[in-house]
This record gives sequence, C-alpha cells and structure tokens, in this order.
Amino acid sequence: MRLLTLQIQEPLPGLVLPEMTAQHGPDEAARRYRALVVTTLRQLRGLADARLRLNISPTDADEAVRFWLLPRLSETWQSHGQVFRSDGWEIDFGGTTDEFTIHAHGEILCPYLGARWVHAAMLGLERRSHRVVGSAIGGGQYLRAHASDAPADLPLQQLPELAVVRTSDQWQEALDSPLGPALKRAWKEEA
Repeated sequence: MRLLTLQIQEPLPGLVLPEMTAQHGPDEAARRYRALVVTTLRQLRGLADARLRLNISPTDADEAVRFWLLPRLSETWQSHGQVFRSDGWEIDFGGTTDEFTIHAHGEILCPYLGARWVHAAMLGLERRSHRVVGSAIGGGQYLRAHASDAPADLPLQQLPELAVVRTSDQWQEALDSPLGPALKRAWKEEA
C-alpha cells in the first residue's frame, strides 16, 4: 500500500498565503487557501491502493481541520481510529508508516496534482526507479516519492513541472486553466 502525505496549515486568516494576504487581506487569502486545499484533495479522490495522510499544523488543530474539511469532500465517512473512509477516499491524520511500501509527499497548494498523475508516478517505483521527484515551476517540489524496498541503484524518475499556487498571479493562472471551474466552485463554497 502507498502513503501520500500532505502538509496542511490550519486555514485561519493571517496564517496562510502571506503574499496573497498582503494584496487581498487575511480573510480572502484564507478563503483562497481553503479552496486550494479542497480542490487538491478532490483531485486526489480515487487514488488507487493509497492512503492520504494529512499532517496538520499546528498539531492541536487536527479536530478543527477535520470538521471543516471532511464534509467538503464527502457527505458520509466511516472511521476506524484515525482512519476515515468514504467512497474514493482513505484519509488519516497521523500514525506509523510501517505498513506502507511507498512513501510520497505532495504539495497541498498544487491543485494540478491529481489521482491519475500520482498513480502513474508511483507505478514504476520499486521496479524502474527508486525515487520520483516532481519539480514545481519556480522552485521547490510538488511531489517526491520513494519505495522503501527498491534497490538504490535504480534511477531517479523526474516528472514534468507543475505549478504551485502561492501568489495572486498563480491564483489567476489556475482560474484561467482547465482546472479553473473546480477551483472557482471551491472558492465560492468557502464564502
């Protein structure tokens, strides 16, 4: 089984997207952040043979984020401990990594990171490569993954660049992209 970990900041005004906060104010930046998080997670729905792990900061905000986020993804959830399941989803909020053979870290501000994209990136791990890296346009990474049991002499697989949304210009580019309607819908839901 695979584990995709995403870091999520509690979406409070003044704590997220500082560049957008400076231009549009803390409330609008927080609204955009929430829309990006929801859109990215909706894009990851149906990720085959994988669990999403949401690492929340600050650490005492797990419950608040869970109450905000899970109803936006699905109407009904079944929980077993810290694992929440719904049609197309398996999400946890922390735990061990022992049961997972592939470990990945994704960027929550990359709404282009969809389930098919991640699945395809992870297919070759353990057989054709030992690590996968997706570089973000302008620097950083939107995805990195490794297979714990893969031979270290296998090559690195480099994915095409994708955009991460941190600025107002990047927000507008995302709205103008084919993903725009989904992002705009999430933004309106967060009003």
